[in-house]
Amino acid sequence: MVNYLHRILDFKKLSNSQKIAGSFLLVILIGTILLTLPVAHKNNEFYPIIDALFTATSATCVTGLVVDVTVETFSVFGQFVIMALIQIGGLGLMTLMSLFILLMKSKLSMNEKYTLKEMLNHDKVVDMQNFIMGIIKYTMLFEGIGVVLLSLRFIPEFGFWKGLFNSFFISISAFCNAGFDVLGDRSLVPYQGDPLIIFTIMALIILGGVGFAVWFDFRDKLKLHNLKKFRWSKFYKSLGVHTKLVLHTTLFLILSGAILIFVLEYFNPNTLGNMGFGDKVMTSLFESTTLRTAGFASVDYASLTMASKFLMILIMFIGGSPGGTAGGIKTTTVAVIVLFIFSNLKGKTQITIFKRTISKEIVVRAMGIFFINLSTLFFGTFLLCISENRPFLDLIFEATSAMATVGLSLGVTASLSLAGKVIIILLMFIGRVGITTFVLSLLDASHPKTDNELIYPNGNVMIG
Repeated sequence: MVNYLHRILDFKKLSNSQKIAGSFLLVILIGTILLTLPVAHKNNEFYPIIDALFTATSATCVTGLVVDVTVETFSVFGQFVIMALIQIGGLGLMTLMSLFILLMKSKLSMNEKYTLKEMLNHDKVVDMQNFIMGIIKYTMLFEGIGVVLLSLRFIPEFGFWKGLFNSFFISISAFCNAGFDVLGDRSLVPYQGDPLIIFTIMALIILGGVGFAVWFDFRDKLKLHNLKKFRWSKFYKSLGVHTKLVLHTTLFLILSGAILIFVLEYFNPNTLGNMGFGDKVMTSLFESTTLRTAGFASVDYASLTMASKFLMILIMFIGGSPGGTAGGIKTTTVAVIVLFIFSNLKGKTQITIFKRTISKEIVVRAMGIFFINLSTLFFGTFLLCISENRPFLDLIFEATSAMATVGLSLGVTASLSLAGKVIIILLMFIGRVGITTFVLSLLDASHPKTDNELIYPNGNVMIG
């Protein structure tokens, strides 16, 4: 324990996983301190430390679960702190620190590049500086467009300064897939029939959730094509396998989720039942999108049918795509596992997609991520079943929402016990830094690694 604490004090001796986990932990601790201060609250009193820790973790881990309504509890200063935590948590402290280093000395060390490569799920080290600058540039562009569009509705409704602040807050929250809002305890329910609000937030959620690598693949391939003679078929073929897989899986999950929600809630008077057909379609699309780790609500989740709640747990568990602001086990993980299953059923020895072969190492990693995340989710839910007196479906919904950094709740968050809040805090933290990174950060990185493993004779094990 003493050696571990000593390594924490010496940043250079930390492993990449420890640096990533430590950077999020540092932001959470600073946010907790700021949110406990009287100046952060409308009643000018000290906020309970556990609730401040919960809120800071939820904001930094871009989750959106809250024990108190943000706009009713926190002052403008407190709301600024939460907005800053969301932005830092969405991009990652290491990314922002690297930007500062680039601005100061215009060069990253190789160790810094490898740490960022691991945190951002990037496949290259040589172009890391351009990659970081691109992330910052496109984040500002997308969030800025979101602010302009949202201002068209919020400024006339709330006045210039309040409307502008709300636009900034929600644009950043949507792009970072955080789910926080400053509109009240009903979230986006009052705007469920407003296409400008709904489609703007949907676009921001998707852009933040598909991952940085997808943006840059689009950008780089567009540069190679003559815009005057642009053909979508030729452009699509030039995209990378990762980009195609993300786009196909994302589109399938959004559309299939929307169709199922539309069917399951069509006659429910407390959700879609009293809406017109167009609003039902729009709300179903929005809910399917926000379940991909964004956490905004345009319907009353407590009034959903049992089937819809179960469906939403599955969608939340999958989450968004690698290298972005979303959580979950990721779209590509599920896609690889599905491809592996179908390939085995067909008797194929290789897994292929878009005329490319997926290596067995990627399949094994996908299986590992799925199993470890599912095990962690079940264990977290088990602990919640001990600490909380609530229906099982409500608790597994809460645990999934926390671990997949979604932020939706069936009314459990506000009534959590102290133990329940600690469990959810841990699930949010693990979900944001990644279960693999979290586990590796706890291991002793000082032990030498070796490739000299003993090879034993094959053993026969019957499966199934």
